[in-house]
Amino acid sequence: MGAEAVNQEKLVVEGFRKMAENPQEENNKLLFDILEKNKDTEYGKKYGFADIKSVEDYQKKIPVTTYDDYVDYILRMSENGEENLITTEQIVHYNKSSGTVGNPKRIPLSERTLGLIQKYNVSYRMGLIEDELGNNLWKNGLELSFAESIANIQTLKCGTTYGALTVKMMAAAKPYVSQIYASPEEAIYPEPDTNTRYVHMRFALTHKNITKLSGNFLGYMLENFRYMEHNWEMLCDDIEKGTIDPSIKMSAEIRKSLEAKVTPMPERAAEVREIFKQGFDTPIIPRLWPEIQILTGVGSGGFRPYVDKIRECYTGYDDIAIYFTGINASEGPISVPYRLNDDKNCPIPEAMFYEFLPLDADDDFTKCVTIDKLEVGKEYEIIITNTSGFYRYRMRDAVRIIDKYKNLPVMEFLCRMDQTVSIMGEKTTEVALRTAAEETAKELGFTMIDFSLYPDVNFVPPRYVYFMEIDNLPEGLKAKEIRFVLEKHLAKANQSMGDKVKSGVCSPTKLNILEPDTYNLYRDLMIMKGTAAAQLKPVRVIRNEIQRKFFFSQTEYGVEVVK
Repeated sequence: MGAEAVNQEKLVVEGFRKMAENPQEENNKLLFDILEKNKDTEYGKKYGFADIKSVEDYQKKIPVTTYDDYVDYILRMSENGEENLITTEQIVHYNKSSGTVGNPKRIPLSERTLGLIQKYNVSYRMGLIEDELGNNLWKNGLELSFAESIANIQTLKCGTTYGALTVKMMAAAKPYVSQIYASPEEAIYPEPDTNTRYVHMRFALTHKNITKLSGNFLGYMLENFRYMEHNWEMLCDDIEKGTIDPSIKMSAEIRKSLEAKVTPMPERAAEVREIFKQGFDTPIIPRLWPEIQILTGVGSGGFRPYVDKIRECYTGYDDIAIYFTGINASEGPISVPYRLNDDKNCPIPEAMFYEFLPLDADDDFTKCVTIDKLEVGKEYEIIITNTSGFYRYRMRDAVRIIDKYKNLPVMEFLCRMDQTVSIMGEKTTEVALRTAAEETAKELGFTMIDFSLYPDVNFVPPRYVYFMEIDNLPEGLKAKEIRFVLEKHLAKANQSMGDKVKSGVCSPTKLNILEPDTYNLYRDLMIMKGTAAAQLKPVRVIRNEIQRKFFFSQTEYGVEVVK
């Protein structure tokens, strides 16, 4: 990487730190720039952008919005090519994002927003890592990336592309795969029926000079490491012989392509086999690839358990730093970390105009506050105005303010608001659901691969149905004991739900034990149906019929109250 690029990365980090000194001033500057540029749009004329002179004016004149408020505008833009409806910015892409009742959204992405995404997901990340690690060694090796791109990009009637932005961006990187990644093209851009876990680890183990680990969501990285742990003998045999095991699922064309890329490597096979024989009691990743220095990916909120398991079982806590990707959305970059090894993050004053609605405000939008009025310890929903035509837009992301970095709030991501469960007014958050499951696994000494919850409102009285995929179940531990401890921890995590079960308003929780590899199978199924791998998030709350049928079909057995 040239000195010019390195200097640019450094300038981005320095610029962010400078903005942190007076973030509200910077954020207000962005808001009035957006209003000035869009005052003559159809939306701007409707709400009188030209007459807005203060943030208070803006909050009084402009309603808080959701995607449904923009549907008609977006259809006119994407189908008819109409301009100057909600923005004067050039729309270069429409992000595909899941919508209500399964209808995909078309989130407009302006050239300006795309530039901000690239600035804070590439330049800022590289600059912060270099600043804290203090060397360029991590840049000199290969990256073991578990990002995969399989979904298609469409072209709408207006001539603009539509699909997952990550797919579009990864397509642009395709010519450089062999120079950047340890995995071959067949794993990064896989056919739907390819066992990519095998391909990633089969090729990664042949390299010694891997210095970076990365993934969109770290749950899939964890699954790859688990696959390696369970199949290392086969992987070593294939590396030694220069073969692709015949049991591995892939098309004949992909097999032929991969076989042309491998040669016998008996020395490397002997080296990694000896490392595996030493066992997994101490972290194996630094022993396999001693030059690894950094891991990047989404690891906050619901993804935190994956990070903890990766560190505990595979990377250790000391040898490999982590860059926790901030909150990113189809609407643009929302936040970035201000230091390594910390899953907390800060809003970006030049990226979006931010408002925060207290979670206890009951949708009283007069209680929205700006960055400078946030209170440490309080929880808020994020409302944004972006550079692609959304104004006072509800993101449905909940955060807790836990500290300050200079004058920027330090935020902890809590959950998606639409992942809150309330069958009888108990309002159980994703955090509470996760806490109950994690504490149950911890107390009883088993490994919880993952969990989901189905709010069964057809049962009388209504109840929660937990689904758990479990590994390393202690001998003699019965499902009824797991269910009992789970109910106990759920009552602790949300006293309201505990009270409702105790009083009979809600039925006791049912626990369904899932078949092994259920979550891997769900991931593969969604990818085969066209979902971009980068958009696959944990199914914490089962919301649609596809999810409901799938998880109930994978139930090995269930247990209710045993008297």
